[in-house]
Amino acid sequence: MWFTEDPWPPMLICGLVGLLGVGWWTSSRRVAHLAIAVGALVLGGIVYVVEGAIITPAEAVEQSVIDLCWEFQRKDARALEHFSQTAPELSTMCQAAMNMVEVDDDLRLTDFQTRESNNGSRMTCHFRANASMSVQGFGRVGHQPLRLELTLAKEGDSWKIIAVRRLHPLKDEEMDVMARSAG
Repeated sequence: MWFTEDPWPPMLICGLVGLLGVGWWTSSRRVAHLAIAVGALVLGGIVYVVEGAIITPAEAVEQSVIDLCWEFQRKDARALEHFSQTAPELSTMCQAAMNMVEVDDDLRLTDFQTRESNNGSRMTCHFRANASMSVQGFGRVGHQPLRLELTLAKEGDSWKIIAVRRLHPLKDEEMDVMARSAG
């Protein structure tokens, strides 16, 4: 497990130490100060490479949710593979929604907040999605906001969705997952 969610805080510290080392070196011309500067900058590069190679469980869940959203938009049947076999109603609901909705290319996914529970066997992923869309029977409905909270369980090597909560985009109120709109 990596000690930070992203590489920027330790890289910023390495960069500042590198700048201090260069500052000390320019005033004293001591090799030790130049070595501190170079070492800090090299360490910053190593942190960046290592952070890119380490994928935390939360990052794996977020990537799975992103994949699900893009597969849903493309009406790719692989979207259904993200749901647990213990919750077949969710897979059925997703299939019905894919048949009913046409999501435009302006799909935006934001505000990811993922937390772990049950000793690492469960994850809850909250996120927002916004896109223009058409709905069968209603036609073009314009730009629509969506706020979801997905509960995922570890099944084998992957995370599978076992519960879906749709939340009002502005208030902390639960909505029916298949409700027409938040308005």
